[in-house]
Amino acid sequence: MRGKLRKFGAGHAGIVALLIATIVVSLLGPVGLQTAAAQDDLAIQTRVQLLHASPDLDKIEVHINYDEVVDEFTYGQQSDWIDFQPGAARVTITADRAGFNYAMFDAVYPAPAGNDYYVAISSALVLAGTFDRSPVPDDSARVVVLQGSVALPAVNVTASGSDAAWATQLGYGRTSEAAIVPAGSYDLEVTLADGGDVAISSPGMVLDGGMTYVLVIMGEPNDTDHPLEVRPLSDTTEQRTGNATPSA
Repeated sequence: MRGKLRKFGAGHAGIVALLIATIVVSLLGPVGLQTAAAQDDLAIQTRVQLLHASPDLDKIEVHINYDEVVDEFTYGQQSDWIDFQPGAARVTITADRAGFNYAMFDAVYPAPAGNDYYVAISSALVLAGTFDRSPVPDDSARVVVLQGSVALPAVNVTASGSDAAWATQLGYGRTSEAAIVPAGSYDLEVTLADGGDVAISSPGMVLDGGMTYVLVIMGEPNDTDHPLEVRPLSDTTEQRTGNATPSA
């Protein structure tokens, strides 16, 4: 799930505003807010974690279903888990400043009850997805890589001690296939897919067993205020039952 942030001139010198028209994602079909099914959903915990990964944005506010969930949210900040009403979740982002807080993003996402979601606010796209909490083998973790830096071309991601790359030819806004790896500490290297130049070296990335990770590539090259980095978002996996085979 992703939505665009679009830049446009505001008509006054030196002022740039961001705006996107409301997008209604109807993958789930009509949502009846007053149905018994909707009432049942309210009793099932559904939550989200937010990451501000846009070097182009200053302080922002984020609302979910018209409720403000973060305020004065700045680059690099990561929210706590936020409970929200599932079904059709409306996400609205506004500039946090003195005076009128103009809208920068407004979209409705399908959000079935009982899931844990992540939202990474990057420079051009708002990147949202669901944590895969299905079981993993003991002392293992699930990893996906999300390329959230608009300043980088397609990249490859490798980790010390791993036979296969964790991501290949991963362009901006895209998410890699999941990999299940042994828990432990890894030295990550993000290289440009075309040419092999090293963009990010991230030593000592610790992955705990029984966890699922979304590793977000964020930042800009040669920017000390917004350096390129790999930021982990994480969640617990469900416990294995019987002979259940974990999925990648």
